[in-house]
Amino acid sequence: MSGAGPGGSVPPGGDPPGSPRSWGEPSPQTPLAPLGRPSGRIIPLMTGISRAGGERRAMLRAAVIQVVGHLVLRAVPPSQRVPLFDQATGLLDEAGWGLDELAAAAEPGPAQDKLLRTLGLLDT
Repeated sequence: MSGAGPGGSVPPGGDPPGSPRSWGEPSPQTPLAPLGRPSGRIIPLMTGISRAGGERRAMLRAAVIQVVGHLVLRAVPPSQRVPLFDQATGLLDEAGWGLDELAAAAEPGPAQDKLLRTLGLLDT
């Protein structure tokens, strides 16, 4: 008998049955993709602040302002929160601003504009 597998034989130039290469994996000499330009469409996955558009952008801007007020001025009861309140909370977390910066952004003015611009909710 000449082989290491349960069947006892190894195909000429091949690997024993049940070995990883016999499962259809390409050999080390087989290129996985042609060199040069990749095939298919590449979609970059980037973490970061989402930029809303149109009416949703205005709603999210209002929600951010409400969340900032909720955090530094006065709590907003759940029944009075705007629909995008939770999303705005996550957006603020992602921005990484400190409480002192949020306190300055609680009222209309340059600090609030800077926050909204940082979040992509105000035109530059």
